[in-house]
Amino acid sequence: MIFKNIIDYSFSFCYNYTMENYYRNLRAEVNNKDQLAQALRQADFSFVYAPLELLAPDTPNKDKIIAVPNVFLADCEEETARKLTRLKAMGFERALAHTVGHIPLIQKAGMKLYGGMRLNITNSISADFFADSGFEDIVLSCELTAKRIRALSCKAPYGIVAYGRLPLMITRRCPIKDGKPCNDGSHCGGYLKDRKGEKILALCSNTVELLNPDILTLSNKLSDFDTVNFFIMRFTYENNVKEELERFKRGEKPKGNVTSGLYYRGVE
Repeated sequence: MIFKNIIDYSFSFCYNYTMENYYRNLRAEVNNKDQLAQALRQADFSFVYAPLELLAPDTPNKDKIIAVPNVFLADCEEETARKLTRLKAMGFERALAHTVGHIPLIQKAGMKLYGGMRLNITNSISADFFADSGFEDIVLSCELTAKRIRALSCKAPYGIVAYGRLPLMITRRCPIKDGKPCNDGSHCGGYLKDRKGEKILALCSNTVELLNPDILTLSNKLSDFDTVNFFIMRFTYENNVKEELERFKRGEKPKGNVTSGLYYRGVE
């Protein structure tokens, strides 16, 4: 009995130590001012990804923020370049590239490059391409399986999205507003329904993301990704960042339907 207790205690200690190490490598992605303020108060987040329009001269903790430009640049490339230059002058040093089109804008503004999940990095060759292009770190595609992630190598640190609603589609026209442009950032709470009756929420800015009705969470599976350098918690419609963070750290599932995404079944 004494020997069994020692084994149980040792296993528990090692597990907790390992999981605590994973939780030290968390980042947050936010989409409104309230989430930004909450995320910046959480010491667990090493960086916070935040849209350009949320950032201002009085934004605190500028060294923790990675500025996120618009996904599409078709009608706002020059304005985005000006915003990045202004943010650099305010003291923001980091910006995210959704696509290769963002790279020259960020470099011209004199900001450090970070790669987002929309770069569709799926193998070691593409990962090293962006590392060699001057990226500080990158986020791997959400379509990679855990097995393929473990086999991947990269010259730069890399991470994955480990929590949140992933986009099913991104569009310039809002299906909730009969195809009208959606550029007021109001997050109307509108939704579509799929064939199963599940609500597909729309997340609005200058673009519209139609979100997966199921919430991705890897909170109790991070040990399957021990080669990954950081994990992103993606906040969309959550009101309490700290509550979701603490639930994630406890290895608990969020409220609502959950999914492991494609990390275990791949692209079908």
